[in-house]
Amino acid sequence: MAKPVIWITRPQPGADKSAAAIATMGFHPVVVPLTEVAATEPAIDPAEAARADAVVVTSGNAVRLVPDALVSALFDKTVYTVGAATKADALARGFRDVRSADGAVDDLVALVCAREKPGSALVYLCGKLRTGDLEGKLARKGLNCLVCEVYSTKIVSHMTDILEKKLSAGSPDTVLFHSALSARAFAEHAKAQSPQVYEYTRFLTISERVAMALPDYLKDRITVAEEPTEQSLLAALCDIVSAGRD
Repeated sequence: MAKPVIWITRPQPGADKSAAAIATMGFHPVVVPLTEVAATEPAIDPAEAARADAVVVTSGNAVRLVPDALVSALFDKTVYTVGAATKADALARGFRDVRSADGAVDDLVALVCAREKPGSALVYLCGKLRTGDLEGKLARKGLNCLVCEVYSTKIVSHMTDILEKKLSAGSPDTVLFHSALSARAFAEHAKAQSPQVYEYTRFLTISERVAMALPDYLKDRITVAEEPTEQSLLAALCDIVSAGRD
């Protein structure tokens, strides 16, 4: 029996990490990044950041792409991350005291509020596009959030050519989406395709917000992960493939 073909639309290096995990599940991963990330110059300088009490991060991209000068200014601060993968990325960059909420944005807010005093200043390492309103939720808890945008995300060039090339090998069994931007990019591509191209394809998203970016005619074949984490997404993938084999 042929291995189920799973398209991974997240940007690198996360796409390769997902592909490795999916391969160990016995499936055939195909990396099809529809977006890419690039470092940007942050608006706050290291001296300003060094006066903060702690750091919050919701994306491994932010940890990977934060300038070395900011890492040096912040390395002795407590870093709060939304999940274990981002914690590992922070430790790899040299941060020493890293604590994971092991959940979503609300779990991160709860962790920070349990450990930091009202009035504390937090550096939020993030991208220009972000969701979850972390800074707003922290502000409502009396915590000051200094937004530090260190990367941007955009749709890849020649996306249509990339997808057409992948389709030449056949339609995928499942397509994974980690972000609304990737889902919107795919939606634009899907509009130009015959409905039969993805007739037997399932679509799996990391959150309901991401699912809403996909076309309405695909809704009956969309599954949303129970939690907005990579672990939950892959668990849902395993369930989808198992159900399809029954």
